[in-house]
Amino acid sequence: MPGVSVRGRRLAYEVQPVDLDKSSLSVVFIHGSGGDREDWRAQLDGLPQVANIIALELPGHGESDPPGEATVEAYAQWVADFVDALGLEKVVLVGCSLGSAITQCIALFTPEPWLVGIGLVGAGARLRVHPAFLDGLRQDKQKALAMLSDFCLSPATGEPLREKLREKYLKTSAELVRGDLSACNEFDVMDSIHEIRLPTWIIVGEDDRLTPVKFSRYLHEAIEGSSLAVIPQAGHLVMMERPEEFNRLLAEFLTEFKG
Repeated sequence: MPGVSVRGRRLAYEVQPVDLDKSSLSVVFIHGSGGDREDWRAQLDGLPQVANIIALELPGHGESDPPGEATVEAYAQWVADFVDALGLEKVVLVGCSLGSAITQCIALFTPEPWLVGIGLVGAGARLRVHPAFLDGLRQDKQKALAMLSDFCLSPATGEPLREKLREKYLKTSAELVRGDLSACNEFDVMDSIHEIRLPTWIIVGEDDRLTPVKFSRYLHEAIEGSSLAVIPQAGHLVMMERPEEFNRLLAEFLTEFKG
């Protein structure tokens, strides 16, 4: 898998098409806590080729060099440096959960000339984490990781994806997940979210228990000109649970930046 050196560390990513046109529109996907590029497999393989499709693995995740980070702001700097290292000229950042916090942080506090739009998936302007998850990752890692995987999905989601996600989380470092969730827990841009002026696409699963629909409605009301889609029979990982609907709506949003 491709990688790029950023501040002396390798950040891994996957790109479609392989021949990257750096001057055309690029969508950079940013996964959530404990995630990796496979969270965006349905987008890498199924999103219409209206742009370069790039799935970044944050430091410490997937094949990127460790360690992870303790704050959203630190992760945001890695993402910005990654885009600069690739030389991308026109970027829409799309982040899920922790990735959505990173995306908001870049849009608000380190606006880059290459950033032309954002997508917020399973998002909130504040991301408080239930203490049971944080405490459980200290006391019973396996139980806490299994519980987290179940909370990510809608009750309507089938067993194959449920089992796949459970196996993935159980193989993930509990310390890494706890660091990611702690970063989310400290994230709060409630007072400044209205300052975002970029085209913004917001999507959430109707059954999202980690970032309920009301969180996305708040973002939609606060960010002028934003769009909001609520997808039935989907939870926190709507891009995995309802990929066809997700890809169709995102492709529609991306047409705004063509030409």
